[in-house]
Amino acid sequence: LAAASECTDATPGHFANTGSTQQTPCAKGSYTNAPKQGECTLCAGGTYQDESGETACKPCEAGSYCVVGAAAPLPCEAGSYSSATHLAAASECTDATPGHFANTGSTQQTPCAKGSYT
Repeated sequence: LAAASECTDATPGHFANTGSTQQTPCAKGSYTNAPKQGECTLCAGGTYQDESGETACKPCEAGSYCVVGAAAPLPCEAGSYSSATHLAAASECTDATPGHFANTGSTQQTPCAKGSYT
């Protein structure tokens, strides 16, 4: 190549380092939505991306939380729940109240059966 203008721009969802001979797709848990990028951006807390080469992150799923750079939602632990889709940490899941339970990944708490308790 005789000039930088002869280089090919990396497309959205991909990056290319200086001197690269080809673009590379953004890894799961990251994205770029602009051309000519030298790196990808990690998904923010409360979002995830489960595919490579993407231009945006997805909202986390109800009953789950998504840490920074998440490639998949992680379920709220047993005994906690959430219907929100923006949680960034397990501590943001809501604890089930006395007399209720919540299975792993629950979106709501469930009352205990008559004659039982938690």
